[in-house]
Amino acid sequence: MKRTLSLLSCIVMVALLSSCMKGGGANPSSAIADSNKAKTQAFYDQIINAHSVNNLDNFIATSFTDHNPDPGMNGVGIENNKKNFMMWFASMPDVQIHVDNMVADSDMVWVMYHMTATMKGDMGPMKATGKSCNVGGIDVIKIKDGKATDRWGYYDQMAMMSQLGLMPPPPPPAPAGKS
Repeated sequence: MKRTLSLLSCIVMVALLSSCMKGGGANPSSAIADSNKAKTQAFYDQIINAHSVNNLDNFIATSFTDHNPDPGMNGVGIENNKKNFMMWFASMPDVQIHVDNMVADSDMVWVMYHMTATMKGDMGPMKATGKSCNVGGIDVIKIKDGKATDRWGYYDQMAMMSQLGLMPPPPPPAPAGKS
């Protein structure tokens, strides 16, 4: 409860400071940034968290490029990204993206998130383990004319693979004073 109140207090303080710094007037760049944040959140909610690629073309441009696709994936264009998401949804049908922090400046949006999922289906040569993961990640998204044109991202693949039982966990650290 304390953490929730503390977090809420921080959010209120940031909002007040932001309002004071803007002088209360309308800022076109800020309106674009706010719209792009809303569009990004809607993407996570309506595509990833809803496990649906039906409206992907409402969110990404036909020339969209994922600059950090998963190994063996082609992150260019709507159709390749639909295939990539469908593979994820088949392997991890309960995958959810929980946004921890989102910042935007004009056409760029930065997102810190954590992803939760259970591997219930095979993913390529990796067989389903039935285990769950909770890993952090970062997305950087460029938006033009209301659609994402580029994405750069990172998520903790090592932690995910370890939590899903696809690789052994790292060894424990050596005791202090021994090498």
